[in-house]
Amino acid sequence: ADDEAEEGSEERAAREADDEAEERVGGPPLKGNVLATCDKCEQRHNVLMREPEADQWAYSGGGGMEVDWFGKKETKYFQGGRIVEGGRGMVLTLAPLQKVYLMNKPVGTSADFHDFAMMQLVGNSVSVDVNMGYPGAGCGCSVAFYLVSMPSGASGRDHYCDANCVGGKCCPEFDLMEMNVHALQVTSHQCSDYRHPPHASASYACDQGGSPIVKFGNGKKDFGPGWGFTIDSQRAFNFKMEFPTEDGQLKGRITLTQDGKQVTGEMDNLDSIKGPLTDGMALVLDAWHSADLDWLDGGVCDKAESCNMKETIFSNMKLSSLGDGPAQAVSASAGASSCPGHGNCGCDWASSSTCGRDDGSECFCRCCCEQTGGQCQWSP
Repeated sequence: ADDEAEEGSEERAAREADDEAEERVGGPPLKGNVLATCDKCEQRHNVLMREPEADQWAYSGGGGMEVDWFGKKETKYFQGGRIVEGGRGMVLTLAPLQKVYLMNKPVGTSADFHDFAMMQLVGNSVSVDVNMGYPGAGCGCSVAFYLVSMPSGASGRDHYCDANCVGGKCCPEFDLMEMNVHALQVTSHQCSDYRHPPHASASYACDQGGSPIVKFGNGKKDFGPGWGFTIDSQRAFNFKMEFPTEDGQLKGRITLTQDGKQVTGEMDNLDSIKGPLTDGMALVLDAWHSADLDWLDGGVCDKAESCNMKETIFSNMKLSSLGDGPAQAVSASAGASSCPGHGNCGCDWASSSTCGRDDGSECFCRCCCEQTGGQCQWSP
């Protein structure tokens, strides 16, 4: 009885400690966390303690993948993705159908803009190696590598949105690649009522068909399956897209490269989606299939199409500056020596616009300190 009483006393003490912590930080305590304050910030911050196994994410089912992020090797996360090539690639499957988002930490999705590894591409470029293999995803398959302005402002567990309002939530979308071995298409989908995420656009405000559009293959000899095409889609190739500003107008330059051979495409005016690409868009890898993909491969494939459900590997992802756009690196201020350092936070989202509101997180304090003139001092 004495042992049971002692055990009950310990449980009550633990509950009381949790209740006290919840009252201090305004929310439920996280296991293994401690409290810290950030001077001249609005709130006390929850500090996520580093788990001993954290480094294993880069080579496990946690989806950690090495990305060249403006000259720095960083680990980003495709939660649930199968990571290959020594932590530098991910396998996108059609069986089962798969959709994953590039995140700053190992979570599947989030209502918090900061949790996504946002790609700010105005004045910058993105490149990735693509390997659909042999025979590769065929007619009826859609392998997509694209950007959306997540998270949506509407309620929902996934927080997903796109220009076609899939799942009922709408936002700007930029399709870097929608493809199978027969065709590869690049499409811009603007929403005229865009605001910085989280925000849900009205369906009538979004360009669901897309414009401009650049297409490779689909009957042309620049892209397709086999040695008879400039880019053999059944072997690995590199995709790169640059977003330069020329004469005050945002443009797009696409290059596919394989064994020293290249094919190129251009988009003349992308000003309608400049806002989202400046603020940052979430990268989505998605695979799906349909009996009618006429909009993608109708010049080659007959209806009804039947997808062969083959996998695709994306690897060696790289973001680079073109030297003519907004700087990606956060410059240190005179008082930056008092800042806590970025720690395990992915701080690419941090800018003067995104650091305007303290959301109470550790990563806000770590990432926004330099943006606020080095005044956000860490005191555990």
